[in-house]
Amino acid sequence: MNKFKAKMIQFMSGRYGSDALNQFLVIVSLILCFIQIIVRNSILSALILILLIYVNYRTLSRNIVARRLENDKFTRLIKPYQLKWQYRKTHKVFRCKQCKQIIRVPKHKGTIEITCPKCKTKVTKRT
Repeated sequence: MNKFKAKMIQFMSGRYGSDALNQFLVIVSLILCFIQIIVRNSILSALILILLIYVNYRTLSRNIVARRLENDKFTRLIKPYQLKWQYRKTHKVFRCKQCKQIIRVPKHKGTIEITCPKCKTKVTKRT
């Protein structure tokens, strides 16, 4: 077992590995697998296979800079939704129309005027 572990460490040395985008793609492919069991669609099977091949490609890639840029774009895209989910019980999350700054305000305060901390734009929203 020790030899196998050493060989795996040597093989993965210099490779990108897993990140948030890979985890998301694996979860999507698992959900599609469950749907495919019910629907039995060959196009869906092909999509699942393509997703899993892409996950393996990203994991084993030696182009670390490109994979990191892909992951950064993904995390920037999903960040507002993560915040909405994280603070869903206590806060409302808005995005400034001008500068795209994410603003978090407490829930159940009625209609309030929100001032963007970045560009000082004022907006009236219901919480």
